[in-house]
Formats: sequence, structure tokens, C-alpha cells
Amino acid sequence: MSETALRERRRRQTEREIGDAALELFESRGVDGTTVDDIARAAGISPRTFFRYFPSKERAALVPHVDLDERVEALLQQLVPSRPLLDQLEEVWRAVMRDFDNGRSESGRLLLRVRRLMQHEPALRLAAVGYDEERTDALVARLRDLVGAEDDLAPRVAVEAAGVAVRVALDRWADSRETSRTTDLLETYAETCRLLRGTIAP
Repeated sequence: MSETALRERRRRQTEREIGDAALELFESRGVDGTTVDDIARAAGISPRTFFRYFPSKERAALVPHVDLDERVEALLQQLVPSRPLLDQLEEVWRAVMRDFDNGRSESGRLLLRVRRLMQHEPALRLAAVGYDEERTDALVARLRDLVGAEDDLAPRVAVEAAGVAVRVALDRWADSRETSRTTDLLETYAETCRLLRGTIAP
């Protein structure tokens, strides 16, 4: 393994440890009741080191979204410029959600914990909205290059539309788990996409 790959692995490991510490503290004390110092102490690092990885305590709990982005990036390599972009983005997200295995996989359980916590913590939801904007901008730029679009209008419309379906499906899934109802993530996502398309083009 190269030195660069080793450094990246260590960085990801530390990032994950900080994120795990933040999530556990937020679940037990709430976001307002947790400080960066608390998270740093629990993760075995200094507050200064914490800020080398995350700009805020809220962002630290969003580590599962970083893993999610990496999975999306890998799937984007399979895009075909001649096919409708929204159709392909829905396929990408469907594959990602299948990996979550309805909360049974490690990544699914972690994401579910974060999404459930977001329902009760406005500061965490606000941080997620800001992070989503950054991710959307980066994805739009990436898609513009991949499909050779003249500007970012078409990629942005497709990404924003797909993003709405993803957020609604994840929120409904997390809410159902909170109330002990049985809601299948993939089925919920498929229904959300169907309703969104019916709204856009009835």
C-alpha cells in the first residue's frame, strides 16, 4: 500500500472515530448539550485536531453521508450520456439504498441513526441542509463533465429532483422506524420517485 493510500486510510479512520463519538454523545446528551471538547475527549484527540477534520460539531455526525457520496461517485462512472440523466440518477440512488439493506447493514444502521437524530435536532438538520448544498454543487459539476453538458442547467435540475426524492424517502423511512412502523426503504423510494414524476409531468 502506498504512503498516500495509508494516510488516506488513517484519515478516514480518525474521521469515523470522531463521527462515532459525536453521534453517541448527541444521542445521549443532545446536540446543545455536547461540546467540541466533549467529542474530542471521547475520540481521544485534541479540539485542535477535531477542527482539522470538521468545521463544526454537527458536521462530525454526518460522516455516513461522506461514505454515501463515495458510493454515488463510484456508480457515476457507469452513466451513459445519451440516456435521460434523471433516470440514471434514480438508478444510482436505488443501488445505494439497496446497500443500506433497510437498516440491516452497518452503513444502513449508521445512516438510520443519523436521520432519526436529525428529526429531533434542528441544528443537525440545518447542518445537513448546508452540507447537501455543497454536495449538490459538486455533483452538478461532476455530471456536467461526465455528460458533456454546455452549462449546468440540465444536470442541476436532474440532481435537485433526484435529491428531493432521496431526502423524502430517507425521512419517511427514519420516521417509520421511530414510530415502530414497518416501512421498506426501497419501496418508499420507488413510490416517492413515482409521485415526484407525476407532479412534474402529470
